[in-house]
Amino acid sequence: EKKTEAESAKGVAASAVGKTLSTLIIAIRDTVDSGLKKINEALATVKQEDKSAEATKTAESTASAQQ
Repeated sequence: EKKTEAESAKGVAASAVGKTLSTLIIAIRDTVDSGLKKINEALATVKQEDKSAEATKTAESTASAQQ
């Protein structure tokens, strides 16, 4: 059975919309992944700073206890 011109146009439009949505989904995922990576890096930095601060406090209290 032969499709009408309107049906063919709908098919082409639906295909274009599908491709556009796929492209947008990929772009959104990449953006979210990038943002999460930055958050993880920031958290790692904060944890490292906390460890450094804790080590400094421990060293200071040990030094003052020995005086």
